[in-house]
Amino acid sequence: MCGRYLFDPATGALAAYYQEAAAKARKKQQVIAVNEVFPSNHVVTLGANRQQEIVSGVTKWGFTGFRKGHLMINARAETVETKKTFQASFQQFRCVFPMSGFYEWNHDKEKYYFSSNDPLYVAGFYRILQREDRIETESIILTTNPNDSVAAIHDRMPLLVDQPHITSWINDLSFARHWLQADMPMLQVAKV
Repeated sequence: MCGRYLFDPATGALAAYYQEAAAKARKKQQVIAVNEVFPSNHVVTLGANRQQEIVSGVTKWGFTGFRKGHLMINARAETVETKKTFQASFQQFRCVFPMSGFYEWNHDKEKYYFSSNDPLYVAGFYRILQREDRIETESIILTTNPNDSVAAIHDRMPLLVDQPHITSWINDLSFARHWLQADMPMLQVAKV
């Protein structure tokens, strides 16, 4: 679940997030994915700086797996703190993926687009890895049980964070633990 999403950098708040992150990406010679975003792309994420202010950054979507070529792109909200691979990152480095909407496929391989009138903010977390010649930040999206707007298409959906709660999600572990069980808002759905 949530293997693709749409990030339109020309719309509303997403434009501001994109501009801030793009300046950081240029310094590292990274290219931020726009429009249809795929796993392993460099993406805009929101996180906290040292003063716990929310800022745009750039992360690579997906945790490198244990096998060569394996990429973990989602984690289940229900088990994120029981999985050793995710536990510390969730507790220390939460982020939000701002997006226009996300895509999902049904059992017949038909593609659907889920959105709202406003940007979606998807809960996630990241980790920082020291590579041979650079530091890389990898991120992952949290998923939860689907609500009625998604359930007919897919058995999982992204864990959405209301815009006013972004700061609490990122900076307050107690809030984040509680939000893992939040009811998700209804979404607009269109067959693509």
